Amino acid sequence: MPAKRKNDDPLYGKVLTAAENIGDELVKLRRDIHQHPELGWNENKTSEKISKKLAEAGLKSRNGLAGYGLYTDIGKKNGRMVAFRADMDALPIQDQKHVPYASKVPGCAHMCGHDVHTSVALGVAKVLSHFSDELQGQVRVFWQPAEESQPSGAPEMISAGILDGVGAIYGVHCDPNLPTGKLSMRRGAETAAFDSFMITVKSDSTTHSARPHLGTDTIWIANQIIQNLYQFIGRITNVLRPTTISICTFHAGEALNVIPNSVEFGGTIRTVSDDKREGIRTYVKSLIGSMQSLYDVQIDIRFGMGAPPVINDDRLFDHALQLINHQLGKNSFIDREQSMGAEDFSFYTRIVPSLFVRVGSAGSPQTAHPLHSSLFDVDERMIAPTVAFMSWLLIRHLKDKPGK
Repeated sequence: MPAKRKNDDPLYGKVLTAAENIGDELVKLRRDIHQHPELGWNENKTSEKISKKLAEAGLKSRNGLAGYGLYTDIGKKNGRMVAFRADMDALPIQDQKHVPYASKVPGCAHMCGHDVHTSVALGVAKVLSHFSDELQGQVRVFWQPAEESQPSGAPEMISAGILDGVGAIYGVHCDPNLPTGKLSMRRGAETAAFDSFMITVKSDSTTHSARPHLGTDTIWIANQIIQNLYQFIGRITNVLRPTTISICTFHAGEALNVIPNSVEFGGTIRTVSDDKREGIRTYVKSLIGSMQSLYDVQIDIRFGMGAPPVINDDRLFDHALQLINHQLGKNSFIDREQSMGAEDFSFYTRIVPSLFVRVGSAGSPQTAHPLHSSLFDVDERMIAPTVAFMSWLLIRHLKDKPGK
């Protein structure tokens, strides 16, 4: 991220210096969390580390929200509050990177950058604590469990009262599709809606592979369903409103010469239009019913309701873009297409004005692997500047009141 330019807000330069002064500490924390990842709803040690770091900085935290969630409030109590959110959970993926800080937990790794988000949020809290006199209100910095889980952590944090008194909320996500030093965000929908599904095809008995006509070929039927699911994109859905369906798990049989009596497979459905989610589920249910009648077989489907789209508030977007252009320069911002990924930050966007910012984390081929890749990593040079910009943006939010 570019350094301070001439004739700009002098406060930004001070905030940037404060962030750079704790940069090494934040990188060390990020690597510690990266080596010791925890899956959703199990972020005990991660939460303890953050709580301890806050206490060392003289900041009080409230712990135990939605399991291992926690927060700290910084600034003056005057009835105005803005929030900054980070997620803490890892993914059930084996880390295949050859780096000193690779995950030490088999089958569990931070392949979506939540270790970075957690460290950035701590940096924001520490920096803002040094500029509390500049805050025309309070900033609530909080850490959320289970962003990757379904059901996820955001609704539970909301139920626990994390947005009580909050007038707006900000969040960030590191992005390997963007070069280090670049920022991106979209007006309106930032991400897609996400739902999961599991389908089971069952017959009364197994069948010999030499005589499939004497039984029910569950794998063949499952394949018919999968092909139909893939083909409805652009036929049932509008090609101008992107939808994607992916089969990500398929389990069937053990022997090479036995057609199994049960097949289970599942995946995700993503659409940029929240109002199309129910229509797609209705179509899938109809398809399953037709296949069940056609092949006289039992087919069960279970849907998991995921996150709606992240919707950025127009006023927060305009305010942040103005600050980016003025302070960092227009070349720091990249306008990119809407993501088909999902984020449970979206649940917050349905309650208060929100802005989700993507921060470039690709500084080399090694840090350009996509999110959820077993080789995912970040250019750690992006951590301190991200802390600086988000701290300054939160200060300016309370000062400029863009939500009004």
